[in-house]
Amino acid sequence: MEELVVFRSPDRRHKASFLINGRKITCLAEPIQKGVLVTQFGDRGEVLDQAYFDGGKIDSALSAYLGTSIKYIMVDVDTYESVAIKASCTSCNGGVVRELDSKKPEEILEVPVIPLFACSSCGKRFYNMSDSYLRKLVEQNSDMFEKEDIKEKEKDGDAFINTLNENIIRVFASKKISRLVIEK
Repeated sequence: MEELVVFRSPDRRHKASFLINGRKITCLAEPIQKGVLVTQFGDRGEVLDQAYFDGGKIDSALSAYLGTSIKYIMVDVDTYESVAIKASCTSCNGGVVRELDSKKPEEILEVPVIPLFACSSCGKRFYNMSDSYLRKLVEQNSDMFEKEDIKEKEKDGDAFINTLNENIIRVFASKKISRLVIEK
């Protein structure tokens, strides 16, 4: 049985890091108003996956997400340390943070489907979504699409994702929210 150290902060956020295929992955579980949000980040702070668990406890949500074959060792820490985002603001070159990190977990009522970030200096807003995140989102929510969309996705998945990305860019541009460029 594998062991994983999980850091529990006073605001009840649980954070663990581990390696998958030599790449550092960080998993954050946080109790929000009506459930638990589990977010998986890549080694540069990009969001790889988000899962919402309705109601329930944070420990069971984390186990459901990561698997029950893992033994968790809980370590209490003094403060929550957010996941470092390797990106700079395109307006002022300031640091970028996840918007949900600026709230206490119990204040989070709604979670955006597309992760949002903000500059810690000037407040400029960003969204972050990789093609792999978008593919997972489409697969998990295929009922949200018309039959013609599903046929297009099945015919040429890459073209379908490109079209979705173009539409998302237009929607966020109209709201003056830029795409976050994660540094390599």
